[in-house]
Amino acid sequence: MPIRPRMRPFRRAARTDAGPIQARPGPFLGLRVLLPMILLLGAPGCGGRDARIPGVNLVIITIDTLRFDHLGCYGNESIRTPMIDEWAREGVLFRDAIASVPLTLPSHTTFMTGQFPPNNGVHDNGAYTLADEKTTIAEYLKKAGYQTGAVLSAFPLNRKYGLNQGFDTYRDDIPREFVLYDERLISGPKAYNLQFESEQRRAEQVAPLVKEWIDTLTDEPFFLWLHYFDPHGIYDPPPPYSSMYTDLAYPSDLYNGEITYLDHHLRDIKRLLEDRGVYDNTLILFTADHGEGLGQHRERYHDQFIYDTTVQIPFLLAGGAVPDEWPRIVSAPVRSADVLPTFLELAGVMPADDIDGVSLVPFLDGVAPFPEDLTQYVESYSPQHNLCVRLFGLRKNGWKYIEAPTPELYNLTQDPGETENLADRHIAKAAELRAELLTITDSAEDIPAEVDFESRKKLEALGYIQRTERRIAMAENQEADPKDMARSIDGLHESMEYFTYGMLDSSLAVSVRLMEIFPGQPRIYDNVGNLQLRLGHYEDAINTFTKVTVSHPRYIKGYFWAGMAYLRMEQFPKAVEYLGKASAMDPTLDIARYNLGVAHARSGHYSEAVSEWDALIQNGSDERSIQLARRSMQDINKALEEAQKSGRPLQVETN
Repeated sequence: MPIRPRMRPFRRAARTDAGPIQARPGPFLGLRVLLPMILLLGAPGCGGRDARIPGVNLVIITIDTLRFDHLGCYGNESIRTPMIDEWAREGVLFRDAIASVPLTLPSHTTFMTGQFPPNNGVHDNGAYTLADEKTTIAEYLKKAGYQTGAVLSAFPLNRKYGLNQGFDTYRDDIPREFVLYDERLISGPKAYNLQFESEQRRAEQVAPLVKEWIDTLTDEPFFLWLHYFDPHGIYDPPPPYSSMYTDLAYPSDLYNGEITYLDHHLRDIKRLLEDRGVYDNTLILFTADHGEGLGQHRERYHDQFIYDTTVQIPFLLAGGAVPDEWPRIVSAPVRSADVLPTFLELAGVMPADDIDGVSLVPFLDGVAPFPEDLTQYVESYSPQHNLCVRLFGLRKNGWKYIEAPTPELYNLTQDPGETENLADRHIAKAAELRAELLTITDSAEDIPAEVDFESRKKLEALGYIQRTERRIAMAENQEADPKDMARSIDGLHESMEYFTYGMLDSSLAVSVRLMEIFPGQPRIYDNVGNLQLRLGHYEDAINTFTKVTVSHPRYIKGYFWAGMAYLRMEQFPKAVEYLGKASAMDPTLDIARYNLGVAHARSGHYSEAVSEWDALIQNGSDERSIQLARRSMQDINKALEEAQKSGRPLQVETN
């Protein structure tokens, strides 16, 4: 039976202490980690009680890619986060909160359903959609009479992936144009993708949409979900935040600038709630979907590993509705799956029995002690994009086990940074945690869906590599341990950073070195080919990829890159030969078919060119290649007509 929420104003008395409480050093930085930390609650279910108990307004604020130890309230004295720290002082701070997945869509799906990914079925960005039969927190609360709204700030949470279920308003209508501030980005080769393909919203654009929604509210309680994409990479905070932490090494300076910029605009949300007169009866969960590697464990960003750098999250319960009797600090473990059952109990709604999370309300009310042995499940399917195994893990009673070709076991109490693998010394403990882990993970071989072309472009523009080629093969044959590929993956990210900032020579140098260390890695070869062509190193590209195709005859892009180099050198018969091989081996490689048509046209074989372009227009999926094919066909046909009229030979200048 859910505990009835208090019907009085929940306004907590002001704290008398001026600043955050200090604690022992945190697991990643040599910082004094602030004892208070807010907790994420979550649990899914299907169905709710018909009789709603009038209760508090409920708000979830999720920050994309926010490390808990980069906040003032968690002890980081180098970074200014006054609004977040204020919420920590007036509310409850959870010190040990864990997200199930270090990736946007699956992590938020756990928040919204109260189910771990093996139960909710969403494991990765782009390739999964929440099934209609699943019930979200918004559906529960809407049925209970709540007004429901959401403002999203990035494409991975687009309604096509199913998290809009139960929301009256779901603002995923993100403008295509995105302002860049860093001159290196503005002049770099990825500027167009970042500005017009990335579909992300800056923090300053969220509050106006919230105000627009708040102005439509009636006196009924409401549920609001706000998602901020700052400080997700590429790190590009506006001035003055871009130069606020110049004493810190890159990328922490820009990453922390994004956090302080975000914090500034979070105050807009508190003011909107106060101006509406609802702040005193509103409970806010402030949290993150995951953290960021920032170079630790050889991970610059997130999603490749499930170390605490990317799965431990800030978790704060704040707002005027936080009861005075609730504890200021909670050290016991909590999960993102606990959010749904907690919020539903506060609203007087009973969830179904298929959720993995537990309500935190009885523990916060003091009815029962917080369980110290709560199981915290984590996973990442993203390593499969680098032909590695998926990772699954379990945190429990101060231990953490990671299932991988080389299993990992860490004593988090003694080694919070996860630096010493104890799996071969504590075999019984590793076996115990592994056995429990296997009861959670899905035993079925899950093969992700294909990602459509337009979605893939948007995900790639945000920094996620989602390629439709070989997805099924990857799901079936991945064998490498991500730890063994860490240098390769981190090197690819380093190369990508150089490329994004227009430092093509440095990007190529890193990629060529990686190709020598990790022979046979298609993504590394693709980087080399792209960069050699951009830099005009056509002979180098030909030498590289003719050798690659000898040792890896099924590497389709090898023929493509060699063919493109021959095309740029105007050796058209060779270009036709290599591009023809690439197109024949993979008829879905639209860019190869388009350029095969170009090579034919430049050779004077116009009918062959038109045939290739027509096939592309009829069967292709790459809109840019299709548009180029249409334009080239029109140009060829027009030029042929003019040549016939004038009697002069046809001159082709197709790009």
